[in-house]
Amino acid sequence: MSLENKEIIKCPECGQENDFIVWQSLNTDLNPEAKEQLLNGTLFRFKCANCGHESNVTYPILYHDMSNRLMIYFVKEDEIDEIKKMFEPDSQFGFAIEGYKRRIVTDQNSLREKAIIFDNGLDDRVVEIIKLMYFANLRRSNPEAKVEVAYFIVDNDEYQIHFLGETPLVAKLEVSFYKNIARDFASKIESSEDGYIVDMQWVLKLLSGK
Repeated sequence: MSLENKEIIKCPECGQENDFIVWQSLNTDLNPEAKEQLLNGTLFRFKCANCGHESNVTYPILYHDMSNRLMIYFVKEDEIDEIKKMFEPDSQFGFAIEGYKRRIVTDQNSLREKAIIFDNGLDDRVVEIIKLMYFANLRRSNPEAKVEVAYFIVDNDEYQIHFLGETPLVAKLEVSFYKNIARDFASKIESSEDGYIVDMQWVLKLLSGK
């Protein structure tokens, strides 16, 4: 099921009160339009009906994609341990469904990224390995860009890595390269502890063998 609330948000620009939908839980099968808003980056966007001012609204959300057997919980960093307990098999909350991937993220871009990855039938662990490779190469070849973070997106069926920093950059990810990395790291990935947080730190731990 999905849980949504209509809340009143006062525009920071003109002070006009606006209705805004906040999703506590989003079931993509039941609310495909909201899923599409998440995938295209507009779910958290507030636009004032009076003056047109746009801003971002941040709130925790459980993203539940039944078709892809996926749950992603977007929470604050200080709530991670609590959510991990909720995801455990012996939890009373019922999130430990067999065959499901369960992920925890702490920013909206990561939530969108994970949703896009699984919606395209990809493995986020492979994507994170590739992102680290691209990230390291970019820092060596273009240090003046001062890249801080990278995100995977799909634009017109093209896989891309977007690098955010002083000089935003975009790199194309070939499908063949993804498949090669998935093949080359398959045994290491499958023998690793999956965990609920799969990011670059997870990759570093994977590659170090710790």
